[in-house]
Amino acid sequence: MLKETSLHKIATMAEFTKPSILLIDDDPLVRRIIVRTLVAEGYRVTEAGSGTEGLELAFKNPPDLILLDLVMPGMDGFEVCAALRRNPATTNIPILMLTALDQIDSRLRGLQTGADDYITKPFNMEELRTRVLAHLRRRERDLSANPLTALPGNTAIEHLLRQRLAAAQPLAVLYIDLSNFKEYNDQYGWLQGDRVIKLLAQLILEAVRTQGGPEDFVGHIGGDDFVVLSTPAHAEGIAKTLIARFDSEVPAFYSDEARARGYIEVVDRRGHLFRAALMSVSIAIVTNEHTQFHHPGQIAARAAEVKRYVKSLPGSQYAFDRRR
Repeated sequence: MLKETSLHKIATMAEFTKPSILLIDDDPLVRRIIVRTLVAEGYRVTEAGSGTEGLELAFKNPPDLILLDLVMPGMDGFEVCAALRRNPATTNIPILMLTALDQIDSRLRGLQTGADDYITKPFNMEELRTRVLAHLRRRERDLSANPLTALPGNTAIEHLLRQRLAAAQPLAVLYIDLSNFKEYNDQYGWLQGDRVIKLLAQLILEAVRTQGGPEDFVGHIGGDDFVVLSTPAHAEGIAKTLIARFDSEVPAFYSDEARARGYIEVVDRRGHLFRAALMSVSIAIVTNEHTQFHHPGQIAARAAEVKRYVKSLPGSQYAFDRRR
């Protein structure tokens, strides 16, 4: 049985993980209505009654989203928004402007200053809830996106995978990475290595577009590791198409001599010279056709075993986990 202190810690952690919103508005009644609405939706809301106070709170503890009144005494919303965008700690935080002004020039000025959206007072609370949720979701996607490929990262991958596991629908997860990528990177440099990763991302997207389904998803775990969420009916077509395209494209990233030989000569950490074959793509495929999975870690563990087998084979290969 959990002790009371442990329960308190769990409750505190759960509260801390809720999305945080900073509301900057000089009208106490408006603040009270908005706070009550958003707290009921499960958000943590901090209030500021002036632009100066709002900036202090934002810089001290940057929130996930800012609701900013446009017309305030002293520092108005335009000035606050500009200051938020100048500060590295708050420059990427979504800002929704709240304004009683209905003139188009005020809206445009707000967007030009750096606001992401605006809501005209008096506003519908359902609209407010919907827009807040939309911008928080977009922020989550932006923060998790891989900076090299702009594909969704680990946070989005795990979130969507959990959703699909909970739905208990046909699922195939393709774990994709490259063999001999490190050796290529060492020989040709990281800039060329980044070009290869971008190529791989492009080819995966093309394979999913031509061979996958409308709900298929492509994510970038990091480095040369990618994941595709598809269905068992489409998985093999995606894998075959990706391998064929990659094998036809990757030789262009090597010198004429390396292409002719079929390998590059690399010095390992011990100073020994060895031959590394041209890069190839390895794909481990795990489905829920014969096994019920309850969380992403189970799938990842299966995929790691399949990937070890795939990498023991020569050239680009794919393999399914057929275990029950």
